[in-house]
Amino acid sequence: MSRSTKEGEDAHSFTKPRASPSDVCPASESCVEKNTSMDTKLSDTDSNFGAWESDLVTWSQSAYIVQDQVSETRMAKAQAWEILALEAQARIALQSKPSITELPVVMTVKQESSQLVNRMNTEDSKNFPPRPFWSSKTEYILAIMGYLMMPSGLLCFVSYWVHKGNCSFFIAYILMLLGIGIPLLFLEMAIGQRAQQGSVNLWKNLSPWFGGVGYSMVMVCFIRNTYLNVYNSWILFYMSHIFYFVVPWDQCPLQRNSSNFDPECEQATSYTYFWYRQTLKASDRIEDGGQPSFSLGIFLFLAWCLICAFMVNGIKSIGKVLCVLMLVPYFIIICFLIRTLTMSDTEYGLKHLLIVKVASISDLTMWCQAGIRVLFDIGLGFGPIVSFSSHTPDFNNCLADAFFMALFKIITLLITTPFLLSILGFWATTTTHRCCKKNKEKLIMLITQGILPPEVQPPDLKGNPTSSYNFWLNSLPPPLRSAVLSMVPECNFQKQFLKIEDTPRFLFLIFTEAMSLIPGSGFWTVLFFLLLLGLGLCANLMFMLGIILTLQDTFPFCRRQPRLFTVCVSMTMFLCGLIFTQPSGIYYFSLLSEYWVAVPIISIIICETLAVAWAYGAKRFLADMTALLNSSIFPGCDWLWRYVSPVVLLGLLTSILVQLVKGPLVYMAWDSSTSKEVSRVFPKWSLILIAGLSVFVLMPIPAYFAYCLTLGIPFRSTSSSKLPQDTVTGQLQTTKEASKDILQGYKTKS
Repeated sequence: MSRSTKEGEDAHSFTKPRASPSDVCPASESCVEKNTSMDTKLSDTDSNFGAWESDLVTWSQSAYIVQDQVSETRMAKAQAWEILALEAQARIALQSKPSITELPVVMTVKQESSQLVNRMNTEDSKNFPPRPFWSSKTEYILAIMGYLMMPSGLLCFVSYWVHKGNCSFFIAYILMLLGIGIPLLFLEMAIGQRAQQGSVNLWKNLSPWFGGVGYSMVMVCFIRNTYLNVYNSWILFYMSHIFYFVVPWDQCPLQRNSSNFDPECEQATSYTYFWYRQTLKASDRIEDGGQPSFSLGIFLFLAWCLICAFMVNGIKSIGKVLCVLMLVPYFIIICFLIRTLTMSDTEYGLKHLLIVKVASISDLTMWCQAGIRVLFDIGLGFGPIVSFSSHTPDFNNCLADAFFMALFKIITLLITTPFLLSILGFWATTTTHRCCKKNKEKLIMLITQGILPPEVQPPDLKGNPTSSYNFWLNSLPPPLRSAVLSMVPECNFQKQFLKIEDTPRFLFLIFTEAMSLIPGSGFWTVLFFLLLLGLGLCANLMFMLGIILTLQDTFPFCRRQPRLFTVCVSMTMFLCGLIFTQPSGIYYFSLLSEYWVAVPIISIIICETLAVAWAYGAKRFLADMTALLNSSIFPGCDWLWRYVSPVVLLGLLTSILVQLVKGPLVYMAWDSSTSKEVSRVFPKWSLILIAGLSVFVLMPIPAYFAYCLTLGIPFRSTSSSKLPQDTVTGQLQTTKEASKDILQGYKTKS
């Protein structure tokens, strides 16, 4: 017996008493009209399933919101019955007062109509809960793409490319992407799509032992998004100065009531001074506190206002926003790439694209860095991917989506890496030339003053100043060469090029200087900060959307006033973010982004893999997805999920813990006494801080373990599938098939 037949018989049982809504008013014209209109609507809805059956994988708009349509149809049916009951009651009320013998009939009509409406509403809430879905697959794909376009990830890849082996690192990166990246991305997409629940509840249903994974995801995502949006406040602060006639980071400020430049700025550089002293108002060390910066606080508030404005209508309005935030940065990157390739002095940076250090292939540290980079570039473990996928129909081909996202990430890296390396090569070449020319002027002055002998007279620097200067310096006798280097700095192009690092200070120090050196610097500076702002807002928006959707799925009261709830969450994160606007805030930012976030994220990914591959069963899960997708899935996923991924993830987690315990935790700080950047070591309590924060966000996971052990709940799930099934064959049904079955059952009832 099919589910639709059973539902039809259950509904028919409600019409067995002596009176029914259709019997009370057989001559009522309104009742006939309502029944005819209702049957017409059901027939029209039924006809739509022909288009669904023709192509199950077509992502038309009507097919994409099929679950909402079914829910609305069922509610329309319930409302029609309610109208019939109300008309019956009104007709009885207009008649004379019923006698004692007629009272049971009236009460039966009222009870029957009320029970039927309540039952249908209950069935609708159980089988097809009112859940928002992406209006098209384009918006869903753009959301995932925007989530993968985090600017820190692009810069980290280039930094590792330069420092960890160039093409050797790229080979390790690709192999890690194929071995653990794509399988785990497919796992997160499939979990959300299959469960059709938020990233908190679905883990409880998948396996009670891992019920705490969702809570840990939300907490890590909350903290990550809190300090990540501070990055956007820095960008907005710089953008507020780009329309000056001379941008303030291009030259040192004048002293008050004087025509002389600030001596602290002259000892450093104008770019370093503006970043540390005017933007961050940084302290000398992390132990030095202070009041939050008012100017940064204003721009942080503005950044959160932008997030709220984009989130005003939830996932229904996110598509157009993503189109702007994604396409504009891509267009700017291509413009930059074309411009830099036509410039001189970029050859050295581009040469690094072709350098292969074969010896580094066997470097275990490089492989660990590549694996960690893959996990963060794809954004695994934070929760947004699971949350986004849960708002898609269950017949979506998420395996193809996972491969497409990996391909998109590779193409993005292949486009941005030449751009960043060419800019870096241009900056290193230009600054080294300037260093040589300044050294020549200073040496001539020292010779004139008699401090240095005439034998160190520098040559005429023509053509390539760096080559001429270094050739002359290396040809000097060792005593004279040492005397020269004691008076002037060394102008080393290689050291200048290797200054690239994956920190915000690199973008705001090195790249702002590089933009000022490009002809037409004003225009390119505006584009550069628009690029950073677009990528930064896109990543923050996706984190925020993941948090909001998860909380709304978990706590029903959060859905009552979605706009107010979004504002409240944003303001909470804004208040927490003020910690990073104080003088030592940049050092806390570095502590969390560089040393803290990796441990909880990899721990969460390990729990995800164990929950699916071992608690629920990899073969069982793949069988479910094969039935839904109506196509075979790569059989190696079972082996990769059960054995390869856990072993590799445990290795990555071990390497991070060893690095935290073994080596000192260092950060770059501003030394106001010397007006220079210095390397400092984080105090011991900072390690205790990140350890305590990691334990705090991961605590729900062992708490659920202990809870299940106490109650004797088995580790391996034995519950039946949550997906729609045919009651006779037990076959898994897609949303389309189940929806058609339900509507046919209602047609039988009527």
